Amino acid sequence: MKCLVVIAHPINDSLCHRMAKTAIASLIANGHEVVVEDLYAADFAPALTYEERLTYYGPAFDQTAVKQKIVDLLSVEALILVFPTWWFGFPAILKGWFDRVWAPGIAYNHSSDLGAIQPKLNHLRYTLAITSLGSPWWVDRLIM
Repeated sequence: MKCLVVIAHPINDSLCHRMAKTAIASLIANGHEVVVEDLYAADFAPALTYEERLTYYGPAFDQTAVKQKIVDLLSVEALILVFPTWWFGFPAILKGWFDRVWAPGIAYNHSSDLGAIQPKLNHLRYTLAITSLGSPWWVDRLIM
């Protein structure tokens, strides 16, 4: 199976990177093909461009700047996301990856009547999130 591992942590010797390396090694050891997308190492720009936003509801999303990332997403059967949980969510760079790569016409289609979106990533058989959380005890106990 072809797998895409998306890593979203800025520090190369972080727990997230060690977990990603373990996951990648395990996938390869079990005969899977692995594509790795390290968003920080690639200096991925998370903000939608002007052109991308203008085409979000147009006939075709402008995928020029993220074409290879879209090709990678559409070519895999499994998606593994590796990221830290920061302030109860994932890092902004990963949110930007969703905004720019999981775009209309790629991950979903808008409904013509502004109803529910229609999913398109039907080729994904498996998705997995590997995450870490490093909050102090009082955040987990009092807030979460």
